[in-house]
Amino acid sequence: MARLSVPARAIFLGIFTTILLSTAAWGTATETVLYNFCQQGGAYCYDGQGPNGEMVFDAAGNLYGTTTYGGAHGGGIVFELSPSQGSWTETILHSFCAQAKCADGETPEGALAFDSHGNLYGTTYSGGAYGYGTVFELSPSESGWTETVLYSFCSAGYPCPDPSGQDYADLGPDSGVAMDKNGNLFGVSVYDSFFELSPSGGGGWTKSVIYFVGNGDPAGVALDAAGDVYGVSNGVSQYPGGFVLELAAPDWHPSVLYGFTGTEAGKYADGYAPNSTPVFDKKGNLYGATQYSGTGKYTVGGTAFKLTPGRKGWKFKKLHTFTGKKGDGSQPLGPLAVDSSGNVYGTTYAGGVSQVCNDNGGYPGCGTVFELTPSGTGYTETVLWQFNNTDGESPMSGVILDKAGNLYGTTYQGGSGAGQPSGVVFEVIP
Repeated sequence: MARLSVPARAIFLGIFTTILLSTAAWGTATETVLYNFCQQGGAYCYDGQGPNGEMVFDAAGNLYGTTTYGGAHGGGIVFELSPSQGSWTETILHSFCAQAKCADGETPEGALAFDSHGNLYGTTYSGGAYGYGTVFELSPSESGWTETVLYSFCSAGYPCPDPSGQDYADLGPDSGVAMDKNGNLFGVSVYDSFFELSPSGGGGWTKSVIYFVGNGDPAGVALDAAGDVYGVSNGVSQYPGGFVLELAAPDWHPSVLYGFTGTEAGKYADGYAPNSTPVFDKKGNLYGATQYSGTGKYTVGGTAFKLTPGRKGWKFKKLHTFTGKKGDGSQPLGPLAVDSSGNVYGTTYAGGVSQVCNDNGGYPGCGTVFELTPSGTGYTETVLWQFNNTDGESPMSGVILDKAGNLYGTTYQGGSGAGQPSGVVFEVIP
């Protein structure tokens, strides 16, 4: 295992020029780069390159995540960042492509999940026994972490049909997994194929397709207390702007909670292409984001939204329209985070005022971290941070909150590492 330390409060990279904001307020937050990937450089960026999935805390306050590329074999890594006496130390838990033909997986992109025993679970987009991705487990011991492939996608052979004959329902995932209270894993693979992976005794696992859309750019899933599965999908004829759905246990009956059909004034003023994993607050409200539209016509920008359950179904509320102009962000890709007061936090892939990233996702800017605060009947946006490449660029994975309300996330590019894209782990203190 490789270990590399950097000062946790060390690098305040970049001084912003005067910023005039009309669409969003500028916050008084501070950003600290906790780790710059690709510090060791080399052919593969041994310490990782291009983080692209949500991180997770353990009980001791250590952070865990993945990078899409890098590692000892170039197939990506699972990493741990541990705080100690004012610095953060990276430990590589697993470097993918350690086995012949990357049988242990390649290109991890989604979020990780812990079970009650401290084991980590995740997915890879490619690699595995058939080259089309895996679900894996990492188990800790005194001598390190051991990786086990629980399932290799495309087991029946390309075009990867599932037992019901639906083509392409068994291609690799890029959005991680969620675990229910019984130890079953749920996720989404390419073409919006929702799956369950269940322990089958003797150390084996059984994979079932619980719902197949056949289209879309998959995000991850959320689970409620009853074990129902929630997710999003894109681009079917009835809901051309995408939809939010619930799969009710135990038979996984599908229900559309909201469809983006342009029903508000203007075309897709409510949003287009929901590509972020939905999240719940403590009251059972569901939050998400769309990558595009929100301005009355199809355009790059995106929206943040809230769905509130009621006797007559779920009520949709648009929290914010992102414009990518005058400091506002554009294209929220990662899941949102909600604190106990109902404030909503997230990142945008583009937007902000930095001229370094002059054409990032359709708008200038290196991306932002934002807060949406309940205000009267609506929400007020505050841009907490605007990236400028040296402190990170192009966040794709949202943020998570610690107990003090500080925000932690990754950027896919930027930072001071030797490779491109390199990426960083950052902390924002509102």
